[in-house]
Amino acid sequence: MTFPQHSPPPRRVSPGGRSWARWIVVAAGLAVLVVSLIAAVGPYRQTTEFREMMACERSGGGCFGAEGGTIADRRTYTTTETTTHTDADGRTRTSTRTITHHEITWQRADGTRQARDVDARFYAKAEEGLATLRLWRGEVVGVEVAGGAAWFPPEVKGSLAYWLYLAFIGLGVLLWGLLPVRWDGVLMLAYRAFCWTAMGFLPVHMAADALAGNLGTGLALTAEIVGCLLIAAITGTMLVRSLTRRRP
Repeated sequence: MTFPQHSPPPRRVSPGGRSWARWIVVAAGLAVLVVSLIAAVGPYRQTTEFREMMACERSGGGCFGAEGGTIADRRTYTTTETTTHTDADGRTRTSTRTITHHEITWQRADGTRQARDVDARFYAKAEEGLATLRLWRGEVVGVEVAGGAAWFPPEVKGSLAYWLYLAFIGLGVLLWGLLPVRWDGVLMLAYRAFCWTAMGFLPVHMAADALAGNLGTGLALTAEIVGCLLIAAITGTMLVRSLTRRRP
């Protein structure tokens, strides 16, 4: 006597399940994470070296190189910033504010010019004329005029933030491959990717600022931390809810 043979239903391939696709995602995320962290080693060392130089400058001064220069131009301009917030219930709110920027342009001995935003107090003191440019690894990181100084993070801080952020993205891809997340469409994948990248953007850049000794102080730092935590909490909640929602 023979019994009818029933073939098992095909197993659905998903990055969160036990399938070849899952391991491809895990390998890709791990590769991005490792490569990014290795690439961040050099910028990390240089950024922390700059922070130590800034500490030396605050304690005694004269730790950076100096070069004569001039304040060639200065101006103010305004920009409009529109911010959209989405709360945990999916409600979207938009706010707009006008920001006034104070910009100075300095000129080095070789004739090259560079413009940077400064705070209003330094802007008021930085009349056009002679200035002392402070150098680190050949890069202008500070401008001194009579009665005031403005300091700027080095370009390597931006490189550090880039590699750390790429490592954060790689970590997200790795977790997506390891966790039992069911595949429920490209739109949900894009939504979760947005939540993850938005959740880590400000913390990564604040970490790079901290390593460079470039964090603000007082109310400015408090507002930055509160804003960072608020955005991370909102986007993190959105991500968790999308992962735990019940399928129809």
